[in-house]
This record gives sequence, C-alpha cells and structure tokens, in this order.
Amino acid sequence: MAKILIVDDESTIRELFKYVFEDAGHKVELANNGRQALDILRNGIPDFIVLDIAMPEMSGTEFVAELKRRAVQDQRLGNIPFVVMTGEDFMDSGRNNVFMLAPGFAGFFPKMTPPETVLEKVEAVMKNRG
Repeated sequence: MAKILIVDDESTIRELFKYVFEDAGHKVELANNGRQALDILRNGIPDFIVLDIAMPEMSGTEFVAELKRRAVQDQRLGNIPFVVMTGEDFMDSGRNNVFMLAPGFAGFFPKMTPPETVLEKVEAVMKNRG
C-alpha cells in the first residue's frame, strides 16, 4: 500500500482518482492546489503525487518549483515521483521543462485519461523505484 497525493482543483477529478487508488489498496490524500499540497507534505512524504497544472493559489508549475527549492533543506522532497495530469496542451505550454527537468517527473497524462491507466503508470513507477 502506497500513500498517494492527488493535487487538483476539480473535486470530481480528485474524488474519482481517490476512489480508483483506494480501490487498488492505496492510501490517498487530496489537495485543492499546490499550497494545500505543501501543507500536507509537512505531515509526511507521499510515495507518489498526481499533479494538475492549472490551479488557483498555487499552480502545479509553482508547486514543483517550490518542491525543488525546499529539497535543498530536505532531499526527500526532491525525490517524490509524480505525474502531471492536465486539461492544457502540455507539449505546447512552454512549461513542460519545469516538470521534465524535475528529478521525480514520471510522465504526463491528458486529463481525460482513464484513471486506471494513470494507476497502472503510478504502480509501475513505484515498483521500478522500489
């Protein structure tokens, strides 16, 4: 059982992924934006993060930049594997380098990707890292 953090401003997406990951035996924590996700990280490091890009208060881009900054003090923060899941055109956004150059980056998914496909990727990455 892994601890998965789902960071997305859409409650429907958060709840759907929570159901799929919990049904697969994982513990799930939810955050509405990057700022809330950082607060959750104070209570423990997740095994994996599923991250949206466009969110209020703190975007996924800002969240990853802040994780990299904080990883100077706590290396565990820089090594959390994550996938980016967004409704935006990831490849044309010009922001993909922020994610792709981050040590934990494990892939990109369009938001309409079936949750089971994301689950398979997350489990495969964790298995390969473990």
